[in-house]
Amino acid sequence: PEVTNSELKKAYRRLMSQHHPDKLVAKGLPEEMMKMAKEKTQEIQTAYDKVSKARKK
Repeated sequence: PEVTNSELKKAYRRLMSQHHPDKLVAKGLPEEMMKMAKEKTQEIQTAYDKVSKARKK
């Protein structure tokens, strides 16, 4: 299904907010969880970059 650029950006920001290590530090999570969160945010960023680039073509 097609989504608007606004919807895409909103979903990206929501996911980044949920998984960003800086947000999770305050919750006192173990270092292993922080590492997983960092990897997840990198995956989200990569996916967003690819989709955004493809939409511009």
